[in-house]
Amino acid sequence: MICTSCKKAEAVVFIKQIVDNQVSEAALCADCAAKAHVPLNPVNPLSALLQLLAKPGSPRPRAPTEARCLCCGTSWADFRATGRLGCARCYDRFSPLLRQLLPRIHGGAYAHRGKSSRPPADGG
Repeated sequence: MICTSCKKAEAVVFIKQIVDNQVSEAALCADCAAKAHVPLNPVNPLSALLQLLAKPGSPRPRAPTEARCLCCGTSWADFRATGRLGCARCYDRFSPLLRQLLPRIHGGAYAHRGKSSRPPADGG
């Protein structure tokens, strides 16, 4: 399939986007994918999503390379690579960085607005 952007090269990345129940599809060659900041070989779907959500040209949250959770040892780089924090204390350790990242993922909201677990009916 030919790239839908440049209409010259062979497409290597295929994107399907659904916004307000409207589906759009694109097939991009490697050059057009790079220009659109689309990773060619994402390690992890969540990691790829986080990369796409970061707007080009905007300052990204920076963490010191030595920033690690004092409880489990997870680093900010570990989180960016896997999309997972190591323990509950990671949220405290990386709070300033997460506060910059979460609004882009959750559409501007910091508060959870989905389902929550209910306590057992028997009280324990």
